[in-house]
Amino acid sequence: MWLGNGRENSQGALSLAASTFAAMALGKAIRHLFEHVSRLGLTSGLRVLWLKKRSAGQLARLHLKQLAGPVTVRTGGSDLAILDEVVIDHGYDFPLPESPRIILDIGANIGLATLWFKRRYPDARIIAVEPDPESFALLERNTRGIPGIERLNAALTAVDGVIGLERGGLNPSAFHVRALMPGEEGVEAISMPSLLARYALHAVDLLKLDIEGAEKEVFEAADLSWMDRIRTIAVELHDRMKPGCGHAFFGAVTREKRHYEVHEYLVIATKA
Repeated sequence: MWLGNGRENSQGALSLAASTFAAMALGKAIRHLFEHVSRLGLTSGLRVLWLKKRSAGQLARLHLKQLAGPVTVRTGGSDLAILDEVVIDHGYDFPLPESPRIILDIGANIGLATLWFKRRYPDARIIAVEPDPESFALLERNTRGIPGIERLNAALTAVDGVIGLERGGLNPSAFHVRALMPGEEGVEAISMPSLLARYALHAVDLLKLDIEGAEKEVFEAADLSWMDRIRTIAVELHDRMKPGCGHAFFGAVTREKRHYEVHEYLVIATKA
C-alpha cells in the first residue's frame, strides 16, 4: 500500500490532530453552555460564561435562584470557579439527617456556600468565618441584611492568637496561614473551642470546613473535645498543599462512630 512521503504523512497527521482538538474544544464549550444555561437560566448562564472571559479585577453582581440573595463576584480569580462548585456542580447538595439549625461555614470566602445554605435551610443560623480581608469585605456585602447570618473575620487555627496570610499567586482564595511577621498587623486566629464559646454554640448541626490546609493543625490540636458537639463535618482536604491533612482528619473523627461518604470534593462524616 502506498502511504506517500513522510512530509505528506506529517501534514496529514497534524491536520487530523488539529481537527480533533477543535472538535474536542467545541464539545467542551457546548457542554459548558448547556450546564450553565440549564442550571442558571439563559440570561444568567450566558452572563457567567461571559464574565469568565473578562480580565481580572472587575466586580459583577449576579442574581441566582439557588442563592439566598444577590452576590457580587470578582473576575479573573477563583470566585466564578467556586460558583461552579456550589451551584453548577451541586457541591453542597448532600443529604443530612435533618434540616440543620446551626451551620458553621469556615473558609466562607465571599459567601457563596453561605448563601446556598441559607437558601436551602432558611431557618438556620449560619456563622461564616473568613480570614482574608478582601474576601471578607465581599462576604459582608453579599450577606448584609439577610437574617440569621453572622460573620467573623478570622482564621480557624489550633490555638488563639494572630496570624499572617500568605497569598499563592493572584487567586483571591489561594492563601495559607503562617506566623506573623514583624510589623505585620495580621488577622485574628481563633481555635474551635473559642469559636464555639464566642457564639454560645453547644451543638453544631453542620460544620463546613475549607481552610486551605490549615485543617491539619486544627485536627492535630491537643483538645479535640469540641468534635463531640459537631453532628456532621463536611471538609475539603488539602493534602496536595500540605501532606498529612487527611491523616489528621481521619485520626480525629474516629474518636466516635460516624458514617462517611464522599461528595464531589468533600469528605462528609456524620455521627452514627
